[in-house]
Amino acid sequence: MKLLERILVPTDFSPVAEDAVQTAVFVAKQFNSEICLLHVMPGTVDFCSNVRGMFVKKVDDRLQEIAEQFRGEGIQGVETVVDNGVPFDQIDKHATERDVNVIIIGAGKSADGSPFRLGTTAARTRRKATKPVWIVKPGASPQINKILCPVDCSKSSGRALKNAIHLSRRFPTELTVLTVVQGLPDYYERFGEVAAEAQEASTQEQLPQFEQFLGDFDFHDVSWNKVIRYGKPYREILAVARETKSDLLVMGSVGRTGLSRILMGGVARRVAPEMPCSIVTVKSEHAIRLRLDAEIDDIAAHLKQGVELLENGLPEEALGQFQHCIAKDMLCVPAWKWLAAAHERVGRQDEAKECEERAKHITQTIENRQIEADIRSRHPLVGRKRHYL
Repeated sequence: MKLLERILVPTDFSPVAEDAVQTAVFVAKQFNSEICLLHVMPGTVDFCSNVRGMFVKKVDDRLQEIAEQFRGEGIQGVETVVDNGVPFDQIDKHATERDVNVIIIGAGKSADGSPFRLGTTAARTRRKATKPVWIVKPGASPQINKILCPVDCSKSSGRALKNAIHLSRRFPTELTVLTVVQGLPDYYERFGEVAAEAQEASTQEQLPQFEQFLGDFDFHDVSWNKVIRYGKPYREILAVARETKSDLLVMGSVGRTGLSRILMGGVARRVAPEMPCSIVTVKSEHAIRLRLDAEIDDIAAHLKQGVELLENGLPEEALGQFQHCIAKDMLCVPAWKWLAAAHERVGRQDEAKECEERAKHITQTIENRQIEADIRSRHPLVGRKRHYL
């Protein structure tokens, strides 16, 4: 079972790219991931064939050196690729072809005079790529201690939160889940009491939705807290990131529209260039996604895989593994007990109680049979041949 199988790491061998490489190594070791190292030679540079060949050889040698360092760190699945063209186009192409879980890229160098800290390639990769993109802040340590995940109760922010929970559980870290209650547009302030009542009604509607939204996630074994702020979403996200000294910001890059929702797409575009910390943006795909081992028939293997799924916050997937065990052997007590735990994790208390009762009943039945067998084996008449006159 793997949750983060493959990572794409574009590199131009700069110090910023090296930060991304070190982060990729840290993540890969935690998730037993494979790494694809990619260098894109600019297609705009006009090399003659011989000169280009010399550069390709030099680049490939450098990639192989990095790959050997990875293997020395215990990462065996390492691939190196040299391509040419527009960097962010090639990054997206190779990420899709290799079906990577996430692209980990350095923030790059911002344009001269720009107030932002995000380079062109990183910014365009974040906007263009369909895969999740992890942008590493320059000088950031690979170690992650605090994660911030802003949500607006949309599907996109839900995907982001699920990934943030997995990361928090695996590293482990402190997780802060933030929602921002957005105020009415300024021009409505002229309506005085009506505007105030409308704002209060909007707030009272959003807060229960936030609580209900959180109730759908499995936070077991995660140290987390929730924060509610009022104001402009991107400003509050930046403020909370700095206040909590977050090492990683995980957010959806497409969200709901409407007055009562954070516009996650627009917010991500405004937050990312300022790079308060390293950032993971999630669109339509999860960075942490389940890929089970090949088909297995052994009950013990299914049971073990189910327990691992439950420990990794995937109770629905674990249910299938335990149910498979029971289909193979209705008297498999551990499967019934773990099935109860999985049902309880997702809030199905009645089903959990039923499975617990079934486990107790089977256990008692087996014990009774063992006692009966023991009595029979000790009884003087058992096993003797009867003789009749």
